[in-house]
Amino acid sequence: LTPWERGRGLPPASLAQGLSRALPPAPAAPRRVLRPGSEPLWQVSSRPCASLAVPLLEPVRWEAESLGSCALGYLEYQTWLQRVVPAADLRAPPEEVTEASAPPADGLSGLELLRQLCQAARPPSPPRRRAPAPLTEEEQELADSAIYGDGSPNEVLASRFSVELTREKLQCLRPRTWLNDEVINFYYKLLQERSNQAKDAPKCWFTNSFFWNKLSGGPEKSNKDYNYKEVRRWTTKAKVDVFEMDHVIFPMNIGEMHWAMGAIDIKNQGFRYFDSMIKSPHPNFVPFLRRYLVDEHKTKKSKDLPDPDAWDLLVMDPPVPQQTNGYDCGVFTCFFGDRFSAGRALDFQQEDMPELRVRLAARVVKADENWL
Repeated sequence: LTPWERGRGLPPASLAQGLSRALPPAPAAPRRVLRPGSEPLWQVSSRPCASLAVPLLEPVRWEAESLGSCALGYLEYQTWLQRVVPAADLRAPPEEVTEASAPPADGLSGLELLRQLCQAARPPSPPRRRAPAPLTEEEQELADSAIYGDGSPNEVLASRFSVELTREKLQCLRPRTWLNDEVINFYYKLLQERSNQAKDAPKCWFTNSFFWNKLSGGPEKSNKDYNYKEVRRWTTKAKVDVFEMDHVIFPMNIGEMHWAMGAIDIKNQGFRYFDSMIKSPHPNFVPFLRRYLVDEHKTKKSKDLPDPDAWDLLVMDPPVPQQTNGYDCGVFTCFFGDRFSAGRALDFQQEDMPELRVRLAARVVKADENWL
């Protein structure tokens, strides 16, 4: 038993982690589909995934909640995401959220049918994999104090980079809740500081979550309006030469309701897209990033980028980990950045999200990149 369990009982975050874990699959039920004019299928926060405004969509009825909880199921979230971003190339639902296929019964003896039924019902053996390190007692205590402790909602719990995060802002780190852009950008700032100090890790420049939408015109223009002028001074202000980096990394707000991560891989001359639900990036992802490099090279180096057409989307092998619910995209995005910028494998998956939320909360509250 940990000191918490011996002396003070389970901490709130541990209890929340247990309660937030998925139960075994229920008997197959008809999939719910949004139909205009039908009754609302769910109520969610008025601030999903980011602090940006989200357009009202019928038949969704918005209901403000103090904690911004948005415990949507995977299929509900996928349906909604398809409505908001029609061009999104969504992945097929993971096996654990689809109906189990029954073995064919035609032409089988009773004994063979019984054997196949038993085999189908047997849970598969979990594959061996590397997993994130267990939570420390310090991480648990920091997270518990921040997201479950007493105090004013306006109390500042993390302050750095000329940014102050209040207790209210950090409530998005509770289980089954969408992360806001303040927390994600703050964490990416910490990753930048860690990258600046690392000796054997890739050289990275992290932008904030507004980079892609500034470059592409944002959701209001369906990310179809290339605008280099909006980001031209970003590298000057940051005193960065992107062509001396290994990676340029940026969180992406998709349709103002989903988080993903993009990267310009300077070292391998290509582009990477990390998304826990959508298979392929926006059609303009590669063309606009390629144009950005051409313009950046011309502006900052006064000469053309050699062979820009050779820069293309790089295949992610192995594929990026996938979410199986409607609220963990922001946590995935934070740890995509964490692992990729350190040159590490993406050694986490959906079942690790409760613990990684706690770890994320602890790191943000500590506001110190030296967590290893």
